Amino acid sequence: MDQRDEPAASAHDREVARHYDELTEDFYIKSWNPDHIHFGLFEVGECPEKGEPLAGSEEFARGLERMVEAIVTPAMIEKDHRVVDAGCGIGGTAIHLAKTRGCVVTGVNLSTRQLEIARKKVLDAGLDQRIGFEYGNCSHSLPFGNDTIDVVVNIESACHYSDRERFLHEVRRILKPGGRIVAMDWLMCDGLTNDQHEQYIRPLFEPWAMRSLESRSTYTRRLRGAGLVVVEFEGFNGKDVDNQRLVQNNYQILRGLESCGLLPAKLRRLMEKFQVLDVAWQSGCFELGRYCALKPE
Repeated sequence: MDQRDEPAASAHDREVARHYDELTEDFYIKSWNPDHIHFGLFEVGECPEKGEPLAGSEEFARGLERMVEAIVTPAMIEKDHRVVDAGCGIGGTAIHLAKTRGCVVTGVNLSTRQLEIARKKVLDAGLDQRIGFEYGNCSHSLPFGNDTIDVVVNIESACHYSDRERFLHEVRRILKPGGRIVAMDWLMCDGLTNDQHEQYIRPLFEPWAMRSLESRSTYTRRLRGAGLVVVEFEGFNGKDVDNQRLVQNNYQILRGLESCGLLPAKLRRLMEKFQVLDVAWQSGCFELGRYCALKPE
């Protein structure tokens, strides 16, 4: 489906697509990782230090794949499973799952540019018989029949959705009985005061193309409200701390370029994104969390 044909793409959804169209090649592929555009889990000494390149680092790539494994392991994906990667980015997770599990994967994405890149990567990997992609607005609908999908994977994507409640109802609709969703997302911490929310969380919304953030408790309520059974909802017990350092390092590097008058307008917007995320993370009001939920038999 072409983006022009999607009636449910709100102004916010279009802003999300623009956000990723702008950042994918100029930042994520060149300066983060050519396959995965999410945070990672790193062993001691594995995460690059400030100033070290990320995109070509094998150690950094391992940390990103380790995060994928931490997220998808509770789904118990098998070779005959049909998997949907909702908010599939540039195809890295789909390729990883097809290679390591032998399953069939369909990625869904609102960014047509990311889909173009993902399709080429799959062809280059010779996996086009097991991996396909669909343009879709996950906030509105998932382009699959009722009770047809074994596993839905959703990595750092739903935080951008204009309607997470509808997304979770769509997940329940397409999952087979006993099917699972496994996900990782940006969260605000539970128990924040209104002042903390306004000072540390709300400033994230416009720069990162988000309307709101869930906490573990509100996410759990949404999952249950959609008719899904929460198997687990976990943080990372500090093992994700290197990601906070990466955010801070990127902000400081860009800030240094700005002070020298060497920062283009596009990168200035990126610097502002990292600045508000760094502040929120350091405040203790922001966290990453992962969950697994299933559709009852």
